[in-house]
Amino acid sequence: MRAATPVKMTLPWLPLGTFSYAFVAKKMGFWEKRGLDVTIDRGFGSGKVCVPVDQGQYDFGILDLAVMMNCAGRGLDLVAVAGIWPRSPVGIFSLKEYGITKPKDLEGQTVAFDVGSGDFQLWPAFVKATGIDDSKVNKVTMDAAALIKVLVEKQVKAEGNFFGSIAPSLWAQGLEINSILYEDYGIKMLSNVVACKRGTIEKRPELCQGFVDGLMDGLKYVYLNPEKSVQLHLESVKEFQGGSIANQKVIEYGQAVSTALGTVPAFKSDGLGYMAPALVEQTARTVETYMGVKNLPKTDTMFTNKFVGSARLTDAEWKIIDERSAKYLPKGS
Repeated sequence: MRAATPVKMTLPWLPLGTFSYAFVAKKMGFWEKRGLDVTIDRGFGSGKVCVPVDQGQYDFGILDLAVMMNCAGRGLDLVAVAGIWPRSPVGIFSLKEYGITKPKDLEGQTVAFDVGSGDFQLWPAFVKATGIDDSKVNKVTMDAAALIKVLVEKQVKAEGNFFGSIAPSLWAQGLEINSILYEDYGIKMLSNVVACKRGTIEKRPELCQGFVDGLMDGLKYVYLNPEKSVQLHLESVKEFQGGSIANQKVIEYGQAVSTALGTVPAFKSDGLGYMAPALVEQTARTVETYMGVKNLPKTDTMFTNKFVGSARLTDAEWKIIDERSAKYLPKGS
C-alpha cells in the first residue's frame, strides 16, 4: 500500500458553507480513494491566494478568476483547472431597510471593504461601468471578520462582499438584504475557480486529475445531499462544533447559495467544473478593461478543461436542484 500523497489547498475565505464541497470531499474519502491526503486551510480573500499558490506553499487554491487573471498579468504563473461558481456573486450589499437598490444610491454613503477581496479589486470596474462618482463614496477598509459585524451593528450602510459570504450570516439572524450585483451592470465574469501552478499541470497531471475529480465528487455530493452535507461540514470544522443553531443555518444557507451559483447550462451539458470558454474570455476582457491589466497572458493559456467532465448529474437531478436553488440566488437589480 503506497502512502497517500500530501496535498495542501487554501480556500479564499473562512470555512463557510459556500465551501462545503471541499470538506465533504475529504470526509467522504473522495480524495483518499485517489491516493491523496488533502489539508484544507482557510483564506483571507482571493487576492491573498495567488502568491502562496505561485510560491508552492499550496498545491491548489480556490479564488475568483478575475483576481487570478490580475495576478497572471503581474507575472504569477497560475492556471484555472476547474470552475466552481460560473455565476459571479460579487456586489455591494446593504440591509433592506436602507432602500439602497442602485449604484447611484451609494453616493454619500460609507461603504466597507476588505482590501484582499475580489469585490474591492473590482470596485474600479464597477465605478467605470455604472458612472457613479467614486469621490462621493466614503470607502472604509477592515478585515473580513469585522465586515458583517459593522453592517449588522449599523455602523455602515453598505459593504462590498460575495453574496455567499454575507447573505447566509444575515439570513441566519433574520435580516433581509438588498444586492447590487456587479454582473447586472455588465461586469460578467466566471467567479470561483480552482487554480494551481502551470508546472503542476505539466509535471504532475495525475495529481491535478485526482484532486479535481475528488473535489468535483464533493461538489456533486453537496448538490444531491444538502442536509447530509451540512452535517459533514459541521463535523469537519471545529469552529462550528457544538455550535448554535445559527451556525448550522449559516452553513446551510451558504451551501445553498453555492449550489445555486452552479445551476448553469455549461455544468449541465459538460459536467461540473466546466469553464465555458466564452465566459472565461469575457472575464479576461473585464480584467483588461476595468482593472487596467496591460500584459494579460493569452486567455487559453490561463485555463484548461482537461481535468473536468467526470462528475455529471442527470436531467432529473438537475430539475430538483434548480427548483430547490431558485430562492437562494441573489436577487439582482
